[in-house]
Amino acid sequence: MGWVYAAARDGRLIAVSLPRPRREALGWACPSMPADRGSANPLLAALAEDLKRYFSGQRVNLCRYPVDLSGQPTFRRRALLAARRIPYGETRSYQWLAARAGRPKAARAAGQAMAHNPIALVIPCHRVVASDGTLGGFGGGLEMKRGLLALEGRRVSGRRIRLTLKHPSELEDALH
Repeated sequence: MGWVYAAARDGRLIAVSLPRPRREALGWACPSMPADRGSANPLLAALAEDLKRYFSGQRVNLCRYPVDLSGQPTFRRRALLAARRIPYGETRSYQWLAARAGRPKAARAAGQAMAHNPIALVIPCHRVVASDGTLGGFGGGLEMKRGLLALEGRRVSGRRIRLTLKHPSELEDALH
């Protein structure tokens, strides 16, 4: 799908970009803070290998990587951490995410948290969709969101996808 930028600091990921078709297009993703970059860092080297496997269609657990969300507002940090718990190949709604982040009526704020996700793919914001199954927005565009979901075995019909909730309690949690 293209080039991905990743940076780590003190053994934690601080940035992972969505794929871009050209390496030069990654310039915007580079944070201004000091960071480790490149394959000399064991964390980044392992992530690079896992991303190659992920983009080749293999099931990969990217959520195993430690992340640094310091500096993020409290609700955004909670929403990002909740999104990490969405399993590979599954989707949840912005409402579900808002409830998991402690503000059940803040679906729009949950959407904004996903729009400002500094660690894409590892924090799988592409797995969050509207309550009616429409894809919603996505920083990489809807075609990329469809593509990422398809890599995980999900079929998108037009602009909609069927939400996956494995346990009835998840629906209750999202509604309360």
